[in-house]
Amino acid sequence: MANKAGWKQGKFKPKNPNKYKGDLNNIIYRSSWELEAFDFCDNNLRVIHWASEEIVIPYAMPMPNGGVRSAKYFPDLYMEYRRSDGKVVRDLIEIKPYKQTKASRSRNPKNKMYENAVHMKNQLKWEAARVWCGLNGMNFRLLTEKEQFN
Repeated sequence: MANKAGWKQGKFKPKNPNKYKGDLNNIIYRSSWELEAFDFCDNNLRVIHWASEEIVIPYAMPMPNGGVRSAKYFPDLYMEYRRSDGKVVRDLIEIKPYKQTKASRSRNPKNKMYENAVHMKNQLKWEAARVWCGLNGMNFRLLTEKEQFN
């Protein structure tokens, strides 16, 4: 099923439910890229455990009036896997279009303002995730079409 923007969305049903750590009845993919990542985690023998949007990371969101409000970030993917050398690695992964990982290059002022606001919000979330991962023995990674489809 596709949303208004044309992105593929739906509920994921794992073939290996014992690997999933979370609510098996509520695994939602919000893009074809997330669906591909979920399939990879579900079917790859090196992946021990995985989850989607099951970890909550608090972060501070600046408000236009100069105040700050607390917000919650739900990263797209948690993955625990065994490398070829036997070491177990735990990653927290955000799946985003590469365009959303950079400041806007739009010439349209409305688009530029919106895209820069999204970029700033993403930067706050990702910095909070890096700190949280450092405290919890994990790595934080961004996965874009440049890494995922090469």
